[in-house]
Amino acid sequence: MNKFKRMIALLTVFVLLFSVTTFAQEAQQEDPNFIFLQHVKEYIMQKYKGDVTETEVLEGALRNIIENNPELRDQAIEGMFETLDQYSTFFYQDEYEQFSAAVDGQFGGIGISVANRNGNITILAPIENTPGDRAGLKSGDKIIYINDVDVSNYDVNIAVPLMRGEPGTSVKLGIKREGYEDILYFNIVRDLIKINPITHKVLENNIGYIRISDFNANTVEYFTDVLNEFDKAKIKKIIIDVRNNPGGSLTQVVDIANYFVPNEGPIVHIEYKDEKQKYTFYSDLKKSKYEVVVLINEGSASASEIFAGAIQDSKAGKIVGTKSFGKGTVQELLPLRGGGAIKMTIARYLTPNGTVIDGDGIHPDVEVRNITQKIDMSKLEKLEPVRKLTLGDKGKDVFAAEQRLALLGYDVGEPDEVFDEKTFKAVKDFQAEQNLYPYGVLDFSTQAALNVAVSQLEVVVDKQLEKAVEILSR
Repeated sequence: MNKFKRMIALLTVFVLLFSVTTFAQEAQQEDPNFIFLQHVKEYIMQKYKGDVTETEVLEGALRNIIENNPELRDQAIEGMFETLDQYSTFFYQDEYEQFSAAVDGQFGGIGISVANRNGNITILAPIENTPGDRAGLKSGDKIIYINDVDVSNYDVNIAVPLMRGEPGTSVKLGIKREGYEDILYFNIVRDLIKINPITHKVLENNIGYIRISDFNANTVEYFTDVLNEFDKAKIKKIIIDVRNNPGGSLTQVVDIANYFVPNEGPIVHIEYKDEKQKYTFYSDLKKSKYEVVVLINEGSASASEIFAGAIQDSKAGKIVGTKSFGKGTVQELLPLRGGGAIKMTIARYLTPNGTVIDGDGIHPDVEVRNITQKIDMSKLEKLEPVRKLTLGDKGKDVFAAEQRLALLGYDVGEPDEVFDEKTFKAVKDFQAEQNLYPYGVLDFSTQAALNVAVSQLEVVVDKQLEKAVEILSR
């Protein structure tokens, strides 16, 4: 009976949204419960002597079901949103909290990045000056207990929410650390952790490079800090990389575009359901002091496309890469009473020239595709089976091993010819993954396995970045 009521509730909601006749024909092929509901509704409409509409009948059914089964409310709303576009969705409370943390760029936690490594939840690195960092957690620590719960067999996606919580509350971690037999316990007070979506560096010819991983609530703050740093270094040529950036906050991307779009020109047009309702964001910049190249690819979406479109149409810089994703719609997030939230498409955006991006994407000014190729072993330091290497050893062969481990994704720091703790741990992890005896000594078998692994490795050659550097070096 409960299953029947649940199906009726969801299907009733669908009927309220769409043509009753069309949907009934589709539903009859899928679910007998809907056929029953449809027959009852048709009987009422054909035989009832009074005045009633189909909408009133169906709303009455929905009201009765929800009043008697309030737990079906969220499922009914979820059913409504399943009929809309792929970017409109209903969030249950836990999903809403996770989504909000990503958009807000902050969460209550201890400030560590973790991953599953060799069957263990392993700390990749603590974020500088966060509770985890101050407590003494280290890269390579394995998390065995969280609040005295054994999480050694947990997936990282289950363990991470256990470590998060309100700032000021505590979490207890039990850590297995290399060189210690016993579990180390840490009682850590959570704090507000801000996510920095910006990385940067200075390339050849004094060209600045800024990568924006997403447009969260902190993007403008950290981006401005980098621009100030570049200004002090008199860097005027900048590459802004929004490849694989899924988007984010509209206000954040508008504020960043305001550093580059000249002549107080338009940045983006927003067009709502009523096409007469249109809003345009304008730059307040008269002249940009930077030469800019923006990198995009098929993973650049939404706010990334707003930024690239604004730069392209205003002639503020060149767009290099491949055609972007093509998500040109704007979503509104609305928290619900009783928990959860809805995210719904309310508008679409157009570039300054009025180009519709949704379903098409931004086409680069200069199309460049990255390539993959095998590692050229002749360009690496030679690693030959002359001696076994262990903690404290130094030499070119150590450097060669560190080169290979770094290429394979192991953390050895900067290769430096010194077999230190990081190198020892990387060797041990490599041995474990290769089903070799994991004891951290770089014996002849491990050296051979390293050479084989790297010779089979394919790496991406960033031709897009190379082209950006070439353009700005002219």
